[in-house]
Amino acid sequence: MKITVCELPDAIEAAGAAWDELEHHLQDHATDLLVLPELPAVGSFWTQREFDLAVWEDAVARHAALASHLERLDAKRIIGTRAVQSDGQRLNESFLWTKQRGLVPGRAKAWLPNEEEGWEAAWFDRGNQKIDPVIDDGLRFATLICTELLVSPAPRALGQAGIQLIAVPRATGGHARWDTGARMAAISAGAFVATANRRGIGFTGGSWVIGPDGDRLAATDAANPIVTVTVDLAAADVAKQTYPRNVED
Repeated sequence: MKITVCELPDAIEAAGAAWDELEHHLQDHATDLLVLPELPAVGSFWTQREFDLAVWEDAVARHAALASHLERLDAKRIIGTRAVQSDGQRLNESFLWTKQRGLVPGRAKAWLPNEEEGWEAAWFDRGNQKIDPVIDDGLRFATLICTELLVSPAPRALGQAGIQLIAVPRATGGHARWDTGARMAAISAGAFVATANRRGIGFTGGSWVIGPDGDRLAATDAANPIVTVTVDLAAADVAKQTYPRNVED
């Protein structure tokens, strides 16, 4: 299975060129799974402390138009998040996009920071903390959204449920906690972790594919913002039977 992770710019005026670069990369590296950074259609509006209805409505509109970008990409499936208004709630909602079904809504982010550079609880309502596996054409996966990688207890339970991959859209700085968190989630679940970050202002890029035992298999940087790697999903199935996943609860 081919997995692609990428960086996208926080500056919205640079987004067009970045989407073009991603399209061209995938023309040469058609992929089974592309993981996008968190809320890829907009700049980081949630760094503003006070909620602004006009800004929110613009974010929802931009994400509603996201499919026009996704349709250009040679990817079997794409995972990301979007700003969406649903049943009176403002959500940071994951999605799975495929060429056959288009955009399929997923789960909403449940763990929301609320501090300098990340006033998410002021902008979003909390989703349900229950995280279920998703099955798509043989791939068993789940999505954790940014902060959830560090605070959710889900990875071990998801591994016990048989997932092969955890997708993690992010918008983060460069603290070592993010690398450590990605590796620990992979080890706990015995699954691959594919995580994508934005770059610009306080966001430092760094999108990675991690193996089931915590080994970094591929990584982006400022000069190489897109990377594709081939993995064997059977390695995640085998990992479930080995230490530390085989330690009884």
